[in-house]
Amino acid sequence: MDFIVTFNEIEKAFVIKTIGDIDAYHSATFKQKVLEHFNNTDKKVIALDLSEVSYIDSAGLGSIVSLIKESKKAKKELVLYALQPQVKKIFEMTKLDKIIRIIDTESEI
Repeated sequence: MDFIVTFNEIEKAFVIKTIGDIDAYHSATFKQKVLEHFNNTDKKVIALDLSEVSYIDSAGLGSIVSLIKESKKAKKELVLYALQPQVKKIFEMTKLDKIIRIIDTESEI
């Protein structure tokens, strides 16, 4: 499967949609692409649409943690939404759901 990251602005947030696994092979690319666009928006909410991510490993989690730190520095909020059950479970097992807001749909932003 190809790894694709797209960007879109909606009224309340800058939306980053990822298609493909965020794993050791793709986590550096994912982080780099997100950071490239991160500061190019005046939106205070950065929303990661993970609806088409079926797998995330420790490298992918590391990228997300790094993005959480960058968002705090920039005084922005990083939000994850539309997680598949197996991906959401990883965030719950690692307790990362306690430090980042996870919502079900874009309308909740």
